[in-house]
This record gives sequence, structure tokens and C-alpha cells, in this order.
Amino acid sequence: MRDTCVFCTMGSCLTHGASGPPVGETTIPIFDIKRSLRSNSSSTTLTKVSSTPRRGILSGMEDRTYWNPSQSDEALIISRLLKSPMGTKHAIPKNIHRFWTGGPLSPAVVDDLVSDGARARQAGWTCYLWYSAEVERVLDGHLDGEIKKSEGIFIFSKRPPKPVDKRPTRANQRRRLELAGFRVVPIEKLDDSSNWLSELATLVGGAAVMRNWDEVKYFSDLARLLYLNFVGGIHMDVDICLGDMDLTQTYFHNDPDGEVPLMGSLLRDQSDPMIPKLRFLKRIRRRPLLTKEEYDGYMEALSALVEKGMLAAGMLNALIASRPNTTHLQDTIDEFRKAIIKNKGLISGMALARVMLFGKSREGDVEQAMKWTVPPYLVRLDPDTDESNL
Repeated sequence: MRDTCVFCTMGSCLTHGASGPPVGETTIPIFDIKRSLRSNSSSTTLTKVSSTPRRGILSGMEDRTYWNPSQSDEALIISRLLKSPMGTKHAIPKNIHRFWTGGPLSPAVVDDLVSDGARARQAGWTCYLWYSAEVERVLDGHLDGEIKKSEGIFIFSKRPPKPVDKRPTRANQRRRLELAGFRVVPIEKLDDSSNWLSELATLVGGAAVMRNWDEVKYFSDLARLLYLNFVGGIHMDVDICLGDMDLTQTYFHNDPDGEVPLMGSLLRDQSDPMIPKLRFLKRIRRRPLLTKEEYDGYMEALSALVEKGMLAAGMLNALIASRPNTTHLQDTIDEFRKAIIKNKGLISGMALARVMLFGKSREGDVEQAMKWTVPPYLVRLDPDTDESNL
């Protein structure tokens, strides 16, 4: 058995013919095709890789069957598509963070988080669930007031319905997560001596009482920056679970300075056109071998999702990974605080995407920076809830 067949790679082998080299031989791509990522952009391009995978041998005869790429193999394919290597220098701590405050989580989310926590702990990772004690203090106080009102004496008016108290459910869920290995921590632990975070959380709690949930969402955008800056790791929204992400690996920043975070959010909502591609990848994920048609479908789906993950770095922040105390994270937090004062309220964290990519200068090679945000586990994570289940 040879390590490679030069003539096969050239397409002119008379020994193997059209069947190509046997399993174990390396087939070198013989052409690249550049294409634009956006119809309105001539500068941002991916390279379409046409590398034939190893073929399987079934019943002593070669069949049109191909090995399903592992996550490590997939990372190499992603690097070729981007023309940008995965990092190996600046390690990201093995922490997985999520933020949820207010009411309880859905039962489906809790079940999957418990499974994630047990799996992560076994692999040497630490899972965190962060919440705001101050936001919940304000909400709980309002709930107590509404319950008390419903228990009064009503003679000339109709008794209002008694609000449902979901706080026991919330407490039970957090105990389950702690038993699964989660650290359940109030974000106010990261406040400084000025108590600016606690004061901001009080205002957010008041907005939540008025059903202004955008303020809670924007507060979550700030919270993820704070705990990534403090301890580092990977932030995931609660409707994302680990899927078949390889937890035996250590992950790294892709940029040489270890400043640009990994991101890779793929779905804005459940009408996203990428959903069929993710469904296809999920369907073939567990198969050791793929047909030629399936492998071609895999490459087409992966290429489209790499493109989406790269471009989404400026739009979506459901996934962010970083080592702690980077200049870019600290600059983003500083700019966030300035924007709160200027606008007299919170802003979306994605308004500061350029600061995360370049620091306070906000200037640099946008195409390369977006390439650096694409993680090796890009298509390995799964949606979590019934509403977002693929």
C-alpha cells in the first residue's frame, strides 16, 4: 500500500483507473474555485475545496463510499475554505457559560443543560449558569405585590386573578443544574466598588416589570462580556446545547495575538435558510461512512455554513469564546458603559461588534478578522428547545 499515488492525483493513473487510490492514501486537491461570499462584495471570498476523501472497502470491493469527517478533519476543511488556519497558540479556558434571569427555563432546556453539565464535567470542563440577583429581586418584589393585591377584599370590583408563582420551579431547576455540575452564580459577583452593575440591574428589573424584555436581552449582552473577561471560556445561549462538540480538545483563538473572539452563530431564528443544511448535517452526523452523494451534500452544506458563520460575526452573538482579560473584551466593556451613559439606557451588544474584532480603534482587515471568528466546532452544536429543535 502506497502513501500516495501521484498519477491518481493528476487524474491520469492507469493502474487504479477511475476508482482512485485505495483507503489510506492521501488525495491532494488539484483545483480551487474562488467565489464571492456576497453578491454585493468583491473582496470577501471563500475557497471551494475539492478534495476527494478516502474511500471505504466493502466486501473486498471498492464502493462509492467515503469516510465521514471527524471534527478534527472538518477543522482542516474549514481552514482550507477560509484560507486561514485554526489557532494553536492562545488557549481558551474550558468553561461553558450561559445566562438566564427572571422566570424558570423550559423543561426541555433544563433536561439538555443537565445532560451537557454531566458530559462537560466528565471531560474536565466547568459549566456556569449566570443570573442577576438584582433583576430578580425587583421582579420578585413586584410579584409579591400582585399576589397580595389578589388576596384582598373586593366588594365593588371583580377580584383579579392570582399570579402564578414560578419561583419554586426556578429554584428547583437551579438545584438540578448544580447537581449536574453547574456553578449557578449571580452576575453581581463581578461588580466593582462603584456598584454600577447592580444599579444598572435595578433599572433593568424595572423595565422587565413593564414587560420591556429588550432591556433584559441587552443586559444579557453585557453580562456575557463581563464573565468572559473575568474567567474566559465559551458563552452559549441557553437554546444551544453541546451536540457532538469534541470536549477532549482545547480550543484556541485563531488570530496570532489571541484577541479576536471565536463566534460562529448560524441561526437568527427558525425561518433561517441555513436550517435545512444543519438538518442534513445532523442526519448524517453519526454515520461512519457516507455515499458520494452524501459527501457532496456535506461539502456543500459545510461551505454555506462556514460562509454564514463568518459573516454573522457582525450580526449575531449567541456564541462567543475568548480567553480572559483580553484588550478587545476590556475595550468592548468600556465602550458599552460609555454608550449606556450617552444613550441613558442599554444598547445591543452587537452594536459594538467592531470593537470586539479590532479593539477601541475599530479599524482593521474586516475580512480576515471575520475569518478568525470561525470556530472548529461551528456545525457541531445543536439547538436545544422544542421551538428551535432541528
